[in-house]
Amino acid sequence: MEIVKNLVKMNFFRDSLQLMQLSEEVKKIDGVLDAALVMGTDTNKEILERLNLLTSEGKAATSNDLILAIKVRDESLLSRIIPVVEDMLMRPVTSLQPTIDKTYYTVESALDDVPNINLAVISIPGQHVKEVALKLLEKGIHIHIFSDHVPIEDEVELKKYASERGLLVLGPGAGTSIINGKAIAFANKVRRGPIGIVAAAGTGLQEVSVLLDRVGLGISQGLGVGGNDVKESVGGIMTIDCIKYLEQDEETKAIMVVSKPPDTPVLKKIIKFIEEETKKPFTLCFLGTKKYVPPKKLAKRIHSCRSLHAAVLDMVKFINPEKYKDAKTSLSPKLSELKKSCKMLSKNLKPGQKYLRALYTGGTLMYESLLIYRELIGKDVYSNAPLDPRYKLEDPYKSYMHTVVDLGEEEFTAGRAHPMIDPTIRKIRLIEEARDPEVAVITLDFVLGYGANPDPVGAMQDAIIEAKRIAEKDSREIVMMAHVCGTEADPQNSSIQEEKLKNLGVIVFPTNALMVFASALVVKRCKISDEKLRKAYKEFLDV
Repeated sequence: MEIVKNLVKMNFFRDSLQLMQLSEEVKKIDGVLDAALVMGTDTNKEILERLNLLTSEGKAATSNDLILAIKVRDESLLSRIIPVVEDMLMRPVTSLQPTIDKTYYTVESALDDVPNINLAVISIPGQHVKEVALKLLEKGIHIHIFSDHVPIEDEVELKKYASERGLLVLGPGAGTSIINGKAIAFANKVRRGPIGIVAAAGTGLQEVSVLLDRVGLGISQGLGVGGNDVKESVGGIMTIDCIKYLEQDEETKAIMVVSKPPDTPVLKKIIKFIEEETKKPFTLCFLGTKKYVPPKKLAKRIHSCRSLHAAVLDMVKFINPEKYKDAKTSLSPKLSELKKSCKMLSKNLKPGQKYLRALYTGGTLMYESLLIYRELIGKDVYSNAPLDPRYKLEDPYKSYMHTVVDLGEEEFTAGRAHPMIDPTIRKIRLIEEARDPEVAVITLDFVLGYGANPDPVGAMQDAIIEAKRIAEKDSREIVMMAHVCGTEADPQNSSIQEEKLKNLGVIVFPTNALMVFASALVVKRCKISDEKLRKAYKEFLDV
């Protein structure tokens, strides 16, 4: 008889990546039907409940406790299996971690042993970042702060201190940088080239760097400054310092700035600096509800775009017009051809299938999708991180009408690995969406690169198959679409990932913006006015 058992280890911590790996190892034990090892956060308990793996013992766990949740074929097996799992918990887990030559327990001991360090990555709880960061800055070391939840006053202090000394503070909350061809945190293996990128958007930097690689250009540097940098409270300190650095860099021929719209005083400061202190061409990709229009006197040197897709095409046209035609052909099909394809995709949908569901792991890609849906479908697209607070989901775990979800938001990641690494939350959500008879289209992003899941499509494969089976059993068809943000040089290989999706019957698109545009056409059965379509196409898929 199947039984579910929860064992709670009080005040026992393990990293979420370690626990993810251990969970997979426990599932391989003979007699185990399912298992999950997680910290006892509310998010994790919610997931265990949805997996039918939560008992009263697990419900009572705190965020400081570790929950071992296990389902076995027969209760008699527990006496054999639980000691094995407990032994696994006490062993070091290394295969998900990078190879480490040495471990240091203080900043001072690391610097004494390797005195020529010039860049350090900080990934610790936000309240402790300032203390560590100052020690590094005092030694003249640039820092990339992956940590979130750094007090804003600490961020300002660190950035002012660094700026006065000619040092860079990338972040806090900087998910991505690519420095001298080396990927920092979540980043892709892209070719070197003439484009420098400054980004207050992690997956935004990933998308544009990947697309520049795809069209044959490449980047000199990709510098992630953290989302707060373009807010008035920080003042664009590092955005301007990074632009200054790229302006002086001989390898950089043009500069791209990617972010949500900066606060007005910060925008004015950035534009003033570009006007007075730079000479290189710029593409500004401010992902906002309105397109930023540069001053007329700068129009020849500064271009503005509203999508990552359009920004890449603009940059190609800017610095290498010979490549532009091929780039546009590879990224942007003609509108007439796109409509024709989408009409074919929608022909088997039932009248009651009228909603789309977008399940994102990349926050910037999710935000870009909301901007495009706003133009093609309307403002009433619901989200856990909406453009308009009126359309915020009451429960982030439950979709309503048209819904776009950022599964990387804090409510889904507290105490567990990011969905780019651990797909569990998205697998559960995909199955739930497939059960909704009103769903017509489901879209998914797959972000490759260092730090991401080693086989993101493979990790979602069973859920995709099950979702399609659910719809088929109900005599429905769900149109499933995906965009793979990655290169063939990435550890996961974009071509392999795309081929897996195609074999599963998923429609694959070269850019997120194109996938979003197509999904809107399908869910609307192409019944969007030609005027609106042409305007949106020009705005998001063309330059």
